[in-house]
Amino acid sequence: MYKLSIFATALFVGSSFTSFAPINVDTATHIPTYINTTASGAKVALYNNIRFAQPPIGNLRFRKPRTPPPTQDGIQDGRDRLFSSDCVCAAPSQVPFPGLNGTTWGTEDCLFLNVWVPEGVKAGDNVPVLYWMYGSAYAFGSKDLLVDGMGLMDLIRQPQERFIYVSGNYRMGIYGWTSSADEDMDANVGLHDGIAALEWTKQYIARFGGNPNDITVLGESAGAAMVELMLVAEEGMWPLPFQKAFISSPALLSRRNVTARREYVWQQVLNSTNCSSLDCMRQASPSTLEAANKNVLLDIKSESGGGSFGPGMGISPFPDGKFITDAAMVLFKQGKYNRQLKSAIIGNMAAEGLITAPEITTPSELASLIRLAFPNANASSIRALRKMYLYPDSELLQVGQDWVTDAVFACNAEVMAKAYGPRAQRYVFSIPPAAHGQDLEYIFFRDNTTTPVSSPTLARQFQQELLSFVRYGAGNSSDWPLYGNSSNIANVTMNGLQVQKDPWAEKPTCEMIMQLLEDRASGA
Repeated sequence: MYKLSIFATALFVGSSFTSFAPINVDTATHIPTYINTTASGAKVALYNNIRFAQPPIGNLRFRKPRTPPPTQDGIQDGRDRLFSSDCVCAAPSQVPFPGLNGTTWGTEDCLFLNVWVPEGVKAGDNVPVLYWMYGSAYAFGSKDLLVDGMGLMDLIRQPQERFIYVSGNYRMGIYGWTSSADEDMDANVGLHDGIAALEWTKQYIARFGGNPNDITVLGESAGAAMVELMLVAEEGMWPLPFQKAFISSPALLSRRNVTARREYVWQQVLNSTNCSSLDCMRQASPSTLEAANKNVLLDIKSESGGGSFGPGMGISPFPDGKFITDAAMVLFKQGKYNRQLKSAIIGNMAAEGLITAPEITTPSELASLIRLAFPNANASSIRALRKMYLYPDSELLQVGQDWVTDAVFACNAEVMAKAYGPRAQRYVFSIPPAAHGQDLEYIFFRDNTTTPVSSPTLARQFQQELLSFVRYGAGNSSDWPLYGNSSNIANVTMNGLQVQKDPWAEKPTCEMIMQLLEDRASGA
C-alpha cells in the first residue's frame, strides 16, 4: 500500500544552492540538505533535520518537549543524520508494510522537522503552509517515511500556487504514550511533541517565506487523532498554532475513566525493563528501553480494541484530566472544542476495519471486542450493538470490521464534522478496497510507478481539492459540499465524487456508541 519516502531520490547539487538563502532560526542557521526538482521543472529546497526541541533523553525522558532547542554553531545542512532521525519505532508483524513489519529501529534524539520550500519563495512572501502529521498506530513512522510532499509540489505551475511543506517527528510507543499519575512524568508526550513542532512552525516559518497565520495541518490515522485532540485541548480554550485542519481517518478509541488502565500499561512497561520506578527507567540504557518498547508492542498480545497496539488499553493517547479532560467525542458533543479553527476537511475510509480489525468468528469474540471499548457493557447493550449490523452470525468477520470502522474511526469523523458543519467538508473514500490508509496514496500521489493508484485522474482531483483547501479553506469547491446542517459529504468512488448524505449521520451506530460513552456504568 505505501512506498518508502521518495525524499531519498532528491539530489545534492551544490551549484543549485545559491538560489536558496541560509535561514537563521535563532538557535541555528540552516541551508538546504537537498535540492529536488518537481515534474514541471521547478526546484524545491529540502531543509531537513531542523531541531525544534531539546533531545528528550536522560532526565527529559517521559517529559513534555523542552524548548528552545540547543544552540548549534556553524551552518547546518541536516546531512549529519540523513537516515538516523526517526524516533524509536516498532512495527508489529500484522501491519501491511513488507520490509518494516516485525522490525524495530530509531533513536531517542529524534525531535527534528523538515521544511520544503519552492524556489523563489522568500521571507515576506507569506505563502500557505501545509504541515504533515504522520500516523501508523502511535508505534512507528516518521517525517521521512512512507510518503512525502513532492507529489503535491509537482502540481505547482504558477507562482500563486506555491506553498511550503513541513513535517516533524514525535515520540511513539512507550516513549510517547505511557505514564503514571503517581510519578514525576507527563502524559501523552507524543502529542506535546507534535504541538511543539507546530508551534516552532508558527514561530519561524515566516523566515522561510511562509505565512504563520495560514497553516493547514494534515493528519492521518494516529496523526489525525492527535489533531482531533488538539481541537479539544483545554476544552477548546487552547490557542491553536494552525488555522485549518485536514483530518483523515482519526484512529482514536474513546476512553474516559483511565486511571487504573493507565497504571496497568505503565506496570507492563516497568516489567519489560525489569524496573520498579521512573528513576530506573530514566537511567536505563537506550538498548534496554528499545527492547521494552519491542516487547510491549510486538511480543505482548494487543488488547487495545483498535487504532493502536499493546497491553491493556494500548499504547496510545488518553484523557489526562488536565490538557485533555475527557474523551474527544464527548467533548465535541458537549461543545467543548476549539472555535478558532477556520476550516476543516474530515474523512474516513468506507472499510477502515478491513485490515485493522481482528478476525471475529464467534459471538463471544465479538462481545470481547466490544468490551475492549466498554469493559462493563452488559449483555443487553452487546445485543443492541449486534443488531446494528445486519449480517448473520456466519458473517461475524464483517461485523467485527464494521464495528472497528465505526468505533475507532468513522464516529470520530462524524462528530467533528457535525461540530464544524458550516465551515467543514467531509468525504468518505469508497474506492475498493477502501481500507485504512488507502487515501494516502491519493493525497501523496506522484506517478503510477512510485505511488500506484487505481485512478491517477481521481488522485489528481483529490490533490487539487486538498491544495484548494490549503489556499482558500472549505467551501471553495463545487464538487465537495459543505457539511452544514444537512450532513452532505463527497463520496470518493471509481466513478468520481458523488454528493450524498453522511452514512454515519443517518444510521444509529454512532449515537449508540455516544450513549454508551455517556453512561459511566459502561466502563469506558
